[in-house]
Amino acid sequence: MSTARRACGAVTAFAGVPLVASLVSERGPLAAIDHAAFTAVWARRSPDGIMAARVISALAEPGVAYPAAVLAGIGASRRLGWRRGCIPPLVVASGAIVRRRVSRLIARPRPPATAWLTEPEGFSLPSKHTAMAALTAGACVQAAGAAGRWHAAALAATAVGASRVYLGVHWPGDVVAGWLFAAGWLWLTDPG
Repeated sequence: MSTARRACGAVTAFAGVPLVASLVSERGPLAAIDHAAFTAVWARRSPDGIMAARVISALAEPGVAYPAAVLAGIGASRRLGWRRGCIPPLVVASGAIVRRRVSRLIARPRPPATAWLTEPEGFSLPSKHTAMAALTAGACVQAAGAAGRWHAAALAATAVGASRVYLGVHWPGDVVAGWLFAAGWLWLTDPG
């Protein structure tokens, strides 16, 4: 993929984050839909669903994501050299740092604490777990030299993002913004 195409993809995805934030903000045109979707999920939670959501959500915790990125880097370094092996953990770690700063800048409040089934950290948008899942899956698949990096990142973001809404700590718009952020970061950091 050309540098110009990667840059265009990154800019487009990054521009989507504040756009989503404005659309789902309290005065945004999609706020009611965002809240209604959250409420619909909240009303249908079950013990089995909660257990599954906790397991899926845990896959995007730093204690899982960073070791996975390091292992992918070790595998890549054996084939492509140590410089390429450093890319997966750097992509995930730097993406996590930037995502946190973006989240603080946007400062979207979380859903009501009465809905929480796990203790969240920080602000709501973009979703940390969604972004971590997509960043880690995308970076690992790329390091493995396999096709389908975008499919893996999208699948991871969808599953983990849905689990975070199910656990009551994110609005659906937060998940969309987390995916857009991760997509932009993966395009930006793609070594070509």
